[in-house]
Amino acid sequence: MFTALAEPVLEVDQGERFTLEARSLLTGGFFEAGEYEKCSIPVTGPVLVRGARPGDALHVEIHDIRIADRGAMVTLPGRGGFGEPLERFGHVVEIDDGVVHFAEGVAIPVRPMVGKLGVAPADGEPSSSTVGPFGGNMDCNDVAEGAAVVLPVEVPGALLFAGDLHAAQGDGECSLTGVEVEGAVTLSCRVLPGVSLHRPVVLADGRVITMGDGDDLDQAAKAALDDMLGLVVADRGWPPEKAAMLLSSSADVAVSQLVNPRASVKVSLAERYFLRHPFSV
Repeated sequence: MFTALAEPVLEVDQGERFTLEARSLLTGGFFEAGEYEKCSIPVTGPVLVRGARPGDALHVEIHDIRIADRGAMVTLPGRGGFGEPLERFGHVVEIDDGVVHFAEGVAIPVRPMVGKLGVAPADGEPSSSTVGPFGGNMDCNDVAEGAAVVLPVEVPGALLFAGDLHAAQGDGECSLTGVEVEGAVTLSCRVLPGVSLHRPVVLADGRVITMGDGDDLDQAAKAALDDMLGLVVADRGWPPEKAAMLLSSSADVAVSQLVNPRASVKVSLAERYFLRHPFSV
């Protein structure tokens, strides 16, 4: 869970690189026993970042993701995004030479990503499987090597957690899981003093990506759109109506994850539309 009550496993300075190990569906033996409902993917942490204070933002850079040579996926009744019900099913895949060997003649290119990344909220102890203003189980496949995630700091030291690595995942994670893998992720953090955020923002491949969460996709999409609208209005000084027109013509709205108790939606806009990068470090 994402909690401010946990003792830090590590304290780091700003800019200092550190590595967190991550578990997967194959950790603990539940998958091999067919007990898929008991499979859980916890987060590792927390990491205390010296100098981070409530009211700041935390810029988390993903330097490296190392994954194991085996991954797993599951489906469960009543879960997933399909109209047709799915049965309990588990599938183990081998990973080598940059591909996931999904089936005979079906090789999926590996693109490692971090499914869960977040900080401790000031109130409550949300499950590691949920998503919210603190980050969490965003399942945004843009959170890959070279990307950064900007998170609102709510407690001293931020208390950062990460985990849930995927060898590959499509937008939506529609069957319930990506290609879930054990591994390790190397990160570094910098504090953006006084930068106020409602929710996480992802920076990847020359794009600014706002992340929305909600009880359904509509609510999540509105949150992500409102956040992007606010960034453009603050940057350009335009009225909301003009900024909304820019988003309608140039931004992409996509589903990150629609299979967990709270949905996550992303809105992506190229950095070139901003006069100043909104989260430069």
